[in-house]
Amino acid sequence: MSSPQCQIFTDNAVGLQKCAGLLENEDLVAVPSETVYGLAGNAFSEKAVRKIFEVKGRPFIDPLITHFKNTESAFAPVKPNLQAEKMADAFWPGPLTLILEKGPLIPDLVTAGLDSAAVRVPEQPAFHALLTRLSFPLAAPSANPFGYVSPTKAEHVQYTLGSKIAAILDGGPCRLGLESTVVDLRRPKEPRILRPGPLTLEEIEICLGCKIHGPAKSVDKKAQVSPGQLTQHYSPKTRIVVTPYAQTMPAASDKTATIVNIKPAQVLSEHVYWLSEDGDLDTIARNIFSLLQKLDRMNYELLSVEASPQSGIGVAVNDRLRRASAKC
Repeated sequence: MSSPQCQIFTDNAVGLQKCAGLLENEDLVAVPSETVYGLAGNAFSEKAVRKIFEVKGRPFIDPLITHFKNTESAFAPVKPNLQAEKMADAFWPGPLTLILEKGPLIPDLVTAGLDSAAVRVPEQPAFHALLTRLSFPLAAPSANPFGYVSPTKAEHVQYTLGSKIAAILDGGPCRLGLESTVVDLRRPKEPRILRPGPLTLEEIEICLGCKIHGPAKSVDKKAQVSPGQLTQHYSPKTRIVVTPYAQTMPAASDKTATIVNIKPAQVLSEHVYWLSEDGDLDTIARNIFSLLQKLDRMNYELLSVEASPQSGIGVAVNDRLRRASAKC
């Protein structure tokens, strides 16, 4: 007998009010963002936050991003600086998460016990409208079991977590399809990208007028400064291998699905899938998680995926593929 599934609400006034009521009751609601669907709970409630970790099976060393309705509220529980203000002015609301020193308002459970916090102002209309109905911000990691492929549609959430949460707010497919770019600005003279995402290195360097460093090496068993830094993450249950960009792909078969960036001029097998018609990187990024979710339910033994060009948002796509294919 299958477990009962949660209710899915449309992103209209009634649906938003229903979801707000559940969140005020310290329940969990999956919410759409421009990046991926998030598993949201009251960020100021340790009870709600603990539920997030329990439902996802997420280790407490992996911190959560806290989402706010505007810049003023996002900066209230942390210690902003001039560089953070520049980034916020340029990219909020949007797919940017900032790591800053935190004050006492955000519980230590949210931040893996560290004295830093990850804060973001999302732009997705339904998510923003929900935040304006609440008196508290929302902690919201991706709405999937820990380590699994991130969800970009309501149906992805229903399939993996539908029996464990109160509701899903359906805002349609996510516009970007990859998690936010995370920038560490605790040392404003030495900004670092901790997780690549839709906001590119080049855009950040232009905004800040300085060189941006990459992440320091992360140790899996220690508290993480940012989500998305563990060696293995974003992984389907089906084994995945990544083939270098523009190199010959392994032959597709009924046991092996081959995923390429551009639709082939001649499709020779029903087991060949493509992420775009013309190689557009934004389209590839938007489709990668959704296609992995689909193929993971189709009884393949292997998913062979072509890497993206290492430029623009392709850097973030390759980061996700590298972690998805990692063996710990």
